Amino acid sequence: MRPVVFDGQFGWLHPASGPDGVVLCYPFGYDALCTYRGMRRLAERLAARGVPVLRFDYPGTGDSAGEASEPGRWRAWIDSIRQAVALLRESSGVERVTLCGLRLGGTLAALAAQELGGVDGLVLLAPVLSGKNYQRELRAHYRQWLSIPAAMDCVPEPDTDAFVEAYGFRLYQDTLESLRAVDLTRDAPRPAGRVLMLDSLDPARVDALAAHYREQGVDVERQPFDEYSRFMMESLDSEIPQSAFQSIENWLVDGAAHAIASGRAGTISDTHGSAPHTSNRETTHVVESGVVETPIWLDGGRLFGIYCRPEAHGAVTAPAALLLNTGAVSRIGNARLGVRFARRLARQGIASLRVDLGGLGDSMPSLDALSLDALYAQSGVGDAACAARWLTAQGHRGAVLLGICAGAYVGLHAAAREPAVLGAVLVNLQKFTWQNICDAHGKPTVAVAAFGSTRSYLRSMCEPRKWLRVLKGQTGGWPVARELAGRFAARFGATLADRIERICGIELGAQEERSLLAAVDAHGVETRLLFGVLDEGVEELERHFGVRGARLQRFRHIRAAFCEHTDHAILSASAQENVMSYFEAFYRDTFNERRVPDAVTAREPLARRAGGRRARATQWLVKRARAFRLFGQA
Repeated sequence: MRPVVFDGQFGWLHPASGPDGVVLCYPFGYDALCTYRGMRRLAERLAARGVPVLRFDYPGTGDSAGEASEPGRWRAWIDSIRQAVALLRESSGVERVTLCGLRLGGTLAALAAQELGGVDGLVLLAPVLSGKNYQRELRAHYRQWLSIPAAMDCVPEPDTDAFVEAYGFRLYQDTLESLRAVDLTRDAPRPAGRVLMLDSLDPARVDALAAHYREQGVDVERQPFDEYSRFMMESLDSEIPQSAFQSIENWLVDGAAHAIASGRAGTISDTHGSAPHTSNRETTHVVESGVVETPIWLDGGRLFGIYCRPEAHGAVTAPAALLLNTGAVSRIGNARLGVRFARRLARQGIASLRVDLGGLGDSMPSLDALSLDALYAQSGVGDAACAARWLTAQGHRGAVLLGICAGAYVGLHAAAREPAVLGAVLVNLQKFTWQNICDAHGKPTVAVAAFGSTRSYLRSMCEPRKWLRVLKGQTGGWPVARELAGRFAARFGATLADRIERICGIELGAQEERSLLAAVDAHGVETRLLFGVLDEGVEELERHFGVRGARLQRFRHIRAAFCEHTDHAILSASAQENVMSYFEAFYRDTFNERRVPDAVTAREPLARRAGGRRARATQWLVKRARAFRLFGQA
């Protein structure tokens, strides 16, 4: 596969020698993140059977130029599919083209196929057939997310007609109005000669649409999509719909055989515009005024990333930001954070590389399934180190890492061993060390997160409705009380061990965690452990390094910081702004070339160092207060 850029859209061409090609049309937002690995696998499977495939990001989504908030997105999305068809035909010389769309991508594919005319095939995977229902679905997903512990401290978005949000992605008013007005029986009455429909969500509407197509002389095949719910899960847990993909493969191959037997050739014509500009598809391209991006391969073509920098950057010397994967999400990031932040940094003159670690996004190997052990494997640490070295090879003095959740773990271990890493902002770190917990099938053998953070539970205990549920027998309070008692006992033990170490010099417990941070500190890597105040990672920090990480004071280059209104996966707008602003301030204060002659010897600003000394000098005055602070706000 090779990256392509056409009229601002970023995509991937999977070459093959067959006469029948496919354009894959992604779903929108969080759905696209969940199914990214699956859609890539579908493209690879089709290409292996001789079907060239093009998959791409609509304008304002993924790695493409623009923002979803810009007006006219609906029209631009349909036009981008038409342009993708033209690019596929020009690049691969296919005679016939099929459009294959998932969820909202299916709706867009049907409309684009109707406008193009002469489309050979259309595959609709659980298409959105009611704009009003889809809007209600997005709102329901947002309310569901607000109810989970990971979102407890976020700032809820207002209930407004200006946009609808789900998991950090927004559809804006003009797009929603266009979607609500769509009627495929009217707007796409005969989109293709053959249609394959797989759906288990809205069978009545799909059956009605299938009947309408048959009345128009379309060859329609209707199948269930029973694997849909397991496919549309969070990126780590998303399961490849093997049966559905096999049905698509067979349907396409059968259609190609029939077309060859009947001597039928493709007659697609685009009456709405000319072929897209396709020069420099694999080279540097402008994504917005003053900002350029370059798709790059690292480590001999094993790792993929996108290098984003100011267009007029002059000599490259300053450290670059290295944006790591959040969990199993591709380099795009939750709520498109990776893309938006890279371009925001470029506007400030800071280059960045958003990279897919091995097995994630578009890097190699391509996998059917992932596991927690894979996300926390040392191979990912080596990949991050490789990316940091690539940045130094471009002339940067090193890399400043940004990692969230599993990405924070990878970044911490890379900082401990890679000289090219000069700094790191590690957000909501869950584990300092990792012991494999998955079975042979990649499933966890222990409960990963049965309970939230102590602070979140103490906060919830102040809510009368929680106690009312306990009294009614709707939920049990004993398991929570037992868990909290165990945590306080462990906290007391950690504090006692620290006192013994300070008095007697005998180190008890947390040796591996302390050795890890000591290695980071010895390398002089300026490191900030940034947590949402109610994040579960605070529990891990305080278990090993005291309340609010007080025992980190022994390290010269490592500090903990806490942000209110910052959810775990950084999905909310407030959390995204908190993380971006913190990283910018950290970079400016620590690596600003006018203030720091050599980033390798960068140290904590003088005022902060003085504050740290004062804190250590007065620490003994507040030792009794620590126990009470466990019950307050962080």
